Amino acid sequence: MKRLSGLARRLGGPVFAVADQCIYSASQLLLSFALARVLSPSDFGVASAFLAVVSFQYILHMAMVHEPLLIRRYYVDRSTAWLAWALVVLFSLLGYLAWQIAAFPGQLQWVGAALIVGYEIFWISRSLLLAGRRYGVLCVSGALIAAGYVVVLNAERPASWKEALLLVSVLQIPFLFLVLRNVRNTVQPLPAARDAQGLTVGESMAYGWKASLSQFMSWIMTGGAILLLGSSADAEQGGLLKIYITFLLPMQYVLSALGYYLLPQLAANWKSAQEAQRKKSFRDFAGFVLLGFVVAEAVGVVLGLLGPRLVVLAFGANYRGMDFSPFFYAPAIFGLTMCLRTGFRAASRPGALLLCSVIGAVVFAVAMLAAGTPVSYIQTVHAMTWGFACMAALMIAWLFFLMRAKNGEQRA
Repeated sequence: MKRLSGLARRLGGPVFAVADQCIYSASQLLLSFALARVLSPSDFGVASAFLAVVSFQYILHMAMVHEPLLIRRYYVDRSTAWLAWALVVLFSLLGYLAWQIAAFPGQLQWVGAALIVGYEIFWISRSLLLAGRRYGVLCVSGALIAAGYVVVLNAERPASWKEALLLVSVLQIPFLFLVLRNVRNTVQPLPAARDAQGLTVGESMAYGWKASLSQFMSWIMTGGAILLLGSSADAEQGGLLKIYITFLLPMQYVLSALGYYLLPQLAANWKSAQEAQRKKSFRDFAGFVLLGFVVAEAVGVVLGLLGPRLVVLAFGANYRGMDFSPFFYAPAIFGLTMCLRTGFRAASRPGALLLCSVIGAVVFAVAMLAAGTPVSYIQTVHAMTWGFACMAALMIAWLFFLMRAKNGEQRA
């Protein structure tokens, strides 16, 4: 009985973390399903472009708020927390403004600003709940937002993409209650423990800028590509690419959840003075990468076989003709890079991760230019796969060869 209870304690954390990410992933899937059904294909393409701006904001939030908070657990004080969050919103608004000026000159759409503020409220509430290990409230909040997307969008039947996105923005506002209620749980208690170190704005930004840039390189190949196609004359291609990436979201969130769960332990043992702990950390990481690759490939095969039926069931008959052949190989490469990122974070090598990401983005850009114009969603998927494949090859070389060689020299 004791052995079973110990096993339950060890598995409880990963199971809850994956369950929360599955629910959150389901909420974003349902949002895409609802938008595709209530909007025309052209309007869905434009709405997908605006939601891609939100995916850029998600990069900033994860790098500057989420990851530092999970590692450090506490802000120095309440004002530091609010300032860090305000900076993420500010940078997101500046990025959105730059895109608006470039894509829709003279037609500033304030619904994008509403999306940014609304989503940041929702994501901050999730970060605070995760830092406090309040998995039950996390799962409930994810289920509520998912139900809200479907019920409100179908009940109101918005006539345009602007009305639909405004409804999505309003749905996020009630989560401000969770932010106000839980912020005190992530402020360093007084008197603080002797070895306690609260998270400052400077540390959060210093950690976040390289991590943000490396994630931004990946965003260029996903959300940025949706923006490019959704802002073009054939906006429908952006919607098709959005559907392709939407099918990858469950796998992405599950692997991210496991990676973030392992991150604190890997980071603690990676540079340990004890060789046994270092070897265990490396074995755990290698097992995680192998598991992620196998799971991603299995998911890809299932999607490749069932995709034509699933897309009609989820998005409607307008998307019956989509090509799902890339699913047989592309998800495995994408999942591999997701898992490898955890190793760079644990090793505190954001600069090396940034270098690999930049090279992958350059390969993607070259492939897109070679495709000519107009670029279709399937050509973009192929370019994306080449970019992530090159990135994964560089990451494997660094983590499994260069890093081990350096560790061996240090021990010698």
